Amino acid sequence: MSTTGSSARAATETGAPVSLVIHRRLAESSYDVYEAWQERVGAALARFPGFVDRQVIRPNPPVQVDWVIVQRFRSAADARAWLRSPERAALSSEISSHFLGNDDIHLVTEDAQQRAESASALISSRVPPELEDEFLAWQRRISAVEARYDGFVGHKVERPIPGVQDAWTVVLSFDTDEHLQRWLDSPERAALLAEGAGYNEQLTLQKASYGFGFWSGSAPAPDPVFKSNLIVLMMLYPIVFLWGYFVSDPLFAAHDVPFWLSLFIGNVVSTQLLGWIFVPWAFKRLGWWLKRKRRWQVHLAGYLIVCAVYALSMALYAWLLSLR
Repeated sequence: MSTTGSSARAATETGAPVSLVIHRRLAESSYDVYEAWQERVGAALARFPGFVDRQVIRPNPPVQVDWVIVQRFRSAADARAWLRSPERAALSSEISSHFLGNDDIHLVTEDAQQRAESASALISSRVPPELEDEFLAWQRRISAVEARYDGFVGHKVERPIPGVQDAWTVVLSFDTDEHLQRWLDSPERAALLAEGAGYNEQLTLQKASYGFGFWSGSAPAPDPVFKSNLIVLMMLYPIVFLWGYFVSDPLFAAHDVPFWLSLFIGNVVSTQLLGWIFVPWAFKRLGWWLKRKRRWQVHLAGYLIVCAVYALSMALYAWLLSLR
């Protein structure tokens, strides 16, 4: 038996505390429904054996566009019991129609060594557009079964990125390669694959030597801050100069409004426009560029797009100033 497998099982046997970290994306119109639903989840968890506490983190665009739910349990066995419980299945069925995009769930053990040793499988497939909702429901059934297996760490579903990645990608993570392979070879997985044959075309699987450490700080964040700042600047510059040209100068400066007040009003307007509209829109359109593990051509394409927008913005501003 491998040393890694022994240490992972030992961590489970000693009942090391674990956290379930769940990322959900919803339309803003569903926020109230989701918060009310979370109250029912909290009541169910309070009665569940091994539950310690939880935290519900609202979206904070542009830095965080998902709801993040952290549920702490006394042990991995308790967390897995909740994941496969009929109570959770019933609650999930109530709210699943409100979810947008990816389904991400991660089981994070408070043992840094175990997290760093995670093993993953990258599974990609092409899904007909008309079957996407059924595909996501099927993936949720798969993750519930995976949670029954020793060493389960996380199940992450990523949508296709037009022009960059045409396939759906599932990142499946277990604490050791032994536990990962046991699930991949299991009859339960074979039955689920047969059940979902209509959702998949050109299914491929590739094993990798990393897990979900970036969610808990044991690896670099997936979205480089430098690129994020460039996107914010790309949206900020045109908002600032258009506000100054069409609003601040003709309405405020021309009527002797103090500059300090005009500047404050401009900053209030620009930050609200950035945070709620333009930056989330830009991050959604350029999400493919923010990923670290891409070909160099993809990174170059992103930089060229950003630089082109910068150049067009400056040219537009120069042209507007020349008209005065």
